[in-house]
Amino acid sequence: MQRKYVKLNIISALLTLALIVSAVTAMKFFEGTRYCYISAFVIIIAACVPFFISFERRKPSARELVALASMCAIAVASRAAFFAIPTVKPICAVIIITAACFGAQTGFVAGAVSMFIFGQGVFTPFQMLALGAVGFAAGVIFSNKRLRESRPALSLIGGALCFVIYGLIVDISSVLMMATSFSIKQILAIYASGVPFNASFAATTAIVLALVGKPFIEKLERLKIKYGMFGGTA
Repeated sequence: MQRKYVKLNIISALLTLALIVSAVTAMKFFEGTRYCYISAFVIIIAACVPFFISFERRKPSARELVALASMCAIAVASRAAFFAIPTVKPICAVIIITAACFGAQTGFVAGAVSMFIFGQGVFTPFQMLALGAVGFAAGVIFSNKRLRESRPALSLIGGALCFVIYGLIVDISSVLMMATSFSIKQILAIYASGVPFNASFAATTAIVLALVGKPFIEKLERLKIKYGMFGGTA
């Protein structure tokens, strides 16, 4: 059964990649704000639908859906609480904790849904894909129990995932929206301008994980085992 879910995740990831490449390629031949919104909608579908289908085919229980909804609500609230400070957002840490406890597939869904719920704009599809990808990667890495239970590993790896994966994908959206020509110099300049934000976001994620990550995960693990959710045994 586990192999079946792995195959579904691989198929979902390949389909996502194919749709995103198609959308980005099309953006090179069409100009104008209207088409940017169409491309963004395609990327939303590419990022979310395949993983949602895979998640639904697993037939999650009502308890699992409630747990997932609760973590999404906490993630959105953590972002809203620091709305006035753009570079300080605990939302990535919450998604990494969710993925570490509930798995890569659930981590992706939680990340994408949390970004979609908070608000929609031109950059939202990229943020959904970025946070979903962080959740997916965290779920894969922290399936290793020793890493999940190590406070330094949780903090450092979580911060690195936030900086590398989230920063890279969101900065791609900046390149597509801001670049007047796809020259290496201009692309590097846009990426360089995003480094301070990415570094601050990653540092916030690492600090939150260092402070509350391990006790939060321990509580979620107890709930998972007690109620038999996400593969836990009651």
